[in-house]
Amino acid sequence: MRLMQAVALGMLMFPSFAVPAAEPQKRDWEAVELVGQATDYWHKRDWRTYYWREDFSFILKEDGGKNWRIISREPTPAYTWRMGTTYTDLKVDWAAKQRVKVVGVKAVDRIPADFHDFKLNEANLATALIVFVETKPGEWKEWYVNNWFHPWGEKADRTMHRWYADKPTPYNIYGFARGQSAPFDKKSKEIIDKHKDNPSLMFQGRIRTAKDTPFGYEIELIDLIGRNVQTGGSALLHGDAKTIPLLDSRKPEK
Repeated sequence: MRLMQAVALGMLMFPSFAVPAAEPQKRDWEAVELVGQATDYWHKRDWRTYYWREDFSFILKEDGGKNWRIISREPTPAYTWRMGTTYTDLKVDWAAKQRVKVVGVKAVDRIPADFHDFKLNEANLATALIVFVETKPGEWKEWYVNNWFHPWGEKADRTMHRWYADKPTPYNIYGFARGQSAPFDKKSKEIIDKHKDNPSLMFQGRIRTAKDTPFGYEIELIDLIGRNVQTGGSALLHGDAKTIPLLDSRKPEK
């Protein structure tokens, strides 16, 4: 019963996670790789109908350059799973105006394209997909990694795949199996093809370098999740999904 309630709420608030994916939104965004000092750090954890989400923002004072408004991607709810984002266990004193490195896209990479009550009217704005913090001179450690992959456009796709390729968790990725810029490897494609009639296929996978392919990268499948057309819930089609975090769906106290 709890699963069905969560799915029903998810279909109301996030229909693309519980019904067949529509044609992907056309994007042609620019990738950014920024280094500088973080100021005006803002963080919020709030209740989103049936799960808790976390968001952050800060101003990045680029070395020798511009000021950028940086915003996060929100977590991606899918049935009872949280398919990213990942916050590592790195402890950061944001009041100390840390030096950071941000890999992202010059756009509001959220649906809908808004961010809490921010006006987002800065001339330079980027959605962070990876945030590194300089823990000592020349040493950078991940603090935040987006895991949900969709096409960002020809100008950004290879950049994002390069940053994630051949790396362990937290660089595992999720997405719609039918909406990826990189192809799946041969074995993974065979598994997906067996379930081609399922109306909605989502996956967990890893990006691998594939120099002999036109795109240069491939996706190795870990888990494949479809839709159970009889119940409206999920159907685990491949893997065990044990490494996919669950949504924090504990209701707030009244």
